[in-house]
Amino acid sequence: MQRDYESSLKELESIIKDLESKDISLEDSIKKYERGIELYRYLDNVLKEYEGKVKTIIKENKDVLEGD
Repeated sequence: MQRDYESSLKELESIIKDLESKDISLEDSIKKYERGIELYRYLDNVLKEYEGKVKTIIKENKDVLEGD
């Protein structure tokens, strides 16, 4: 399944809202919690990947960024 960061974040936010609701069964809560953990891991990995890319860009362009 192809995902993108923005839609995954929206889904996670929706799950959090649902879990905060008192009108959800225990079974649904567990399913949503599991899906939330899956989304969290995906989002965390994406952020780490982009952080690495930004660090590489900064390192490769240090002279430009420092004004040399």
